[in-house]
Amino acid sequence: MSQNEVNKVEPTEEVAVKTKGKRSPTNLWATVVMIVLGVLAVVIILMAIIPKSYAIELPENEPNYLQLYQNSSSPKATLYRDSDEELYNSVWDAFNDSFKQSSLSALFQEQLTNNVTYNYIGTNTKSLSSIASDNDYVLGLVYSDLQTLYKDGKPYVCEELKTNSQYTDGVVTFRKLWVTVNNVNGVTEVNFYVQRVTSETSSQSSYAVLQITTKGLQSDLVTAIADAIEEKA
Repeated sequence: MSQNEVNKVEPTEEVAVKTKGKRSPTNLWATVVMIVLGVLAVVIILMAIIPKSYAIELPENEPNYLQLYQNSSSPKATLYRDSDEELYNSVWDAFNDSFKQSSLSALFQEQLTNNVTYNYIGTNTKSLSSIASDNDYVLGLVYSDLQTLYKDGKPYVCEELKTNSQYTDGVVTFRKLWVTVNNVNGVTEVNFYVQRVTSETSSQSSYAVLQITTKGLQSDLVTAIADAIEEKA
């Protein structure tokens, strides 16, 4: 090979060395898109798996019996934990499941956040009769022993009750909760009404003093309650 031929080859080899290992812009963007899609897929999978709960803090022990109301302050059916085990469990399980759904489903329904609110509503303003007339059903959770209402792991103190001479400490104790149940597709508002009782021997008011508002998916609970009422009729 002549010297001139050598000189002609060297620039070509130099260019090849400089361009070797470089990635084209098209390949680079394709890699970035694949990474982003992979991360997005992981997030979606996690949100589909991770549960979202709308439940409030209920007593650890189950109610002694459940009362099912429909457009009346008189129960259509009463389900005892021991003697009506199958129907009781059907309604109780549906009640607990009504506060659960995946985070992904909650996101699609714009219900990912859940701010449970506790509101004092007075001592003689909200009766069972009015609650039943405003909702499809009311589920009564009835406990034999006095229970303490908790919020964020601590006994809930109602500041408004401290002004009443009967409730000086403001701690809310109860034996019965009324829960609103409605036949609505998707997430709906759920209200718990608390009947305040001051001691094991004191009588129970016919009015609620506290309203706790959260969210739930109640279609299965509606079915369970309707079936139980029909079964007990």
